[in-house]
Amino acid sequence: MTWLQQEAIDLCIKLEAIAPDYGAHIGLTGGLLYKEGERKDADIIIYRIRQVQKIDVDGLLDAFELIGVRKVSGFGWCHKATYQGKPIDFFFPEEDGEYIPEHPTIDDLPFNPEFA
Repeated sequence: MTWLQQEAIDLCIKLEAIAPDYGAHIGLTGGLLYKEGERKDADIIIYRIRQVQKIDVDGLLDAFELIGVRKVSGFGWCHKATYQGKPIDFFFPEEDGEYIPEHPTIDDLPFNPEFA
């Protein structure tokens, strides 16, 4: 299932209605913002309200479940989710942690000269 820009905007409006209660605001980024046509996922950046020390990430993602956003995986700065069967990448730029894909490709693995 693919995303259209207006579908992503509509979701961001719903998410923004929730986010300030957890210290955050919502922004659309990635291909749905910058390119024409359908995209395979929605890239949504979640940024901290300046006057708040830290986003309540767990509370925010739990609250998103109330409108049908289901967390799939992730931690730190990148969380994967779905909405109506469509994939979402949530980015938290202030969070720590290295994202390791659930199904890594050869490009995701570290280079080992012993096997070159």
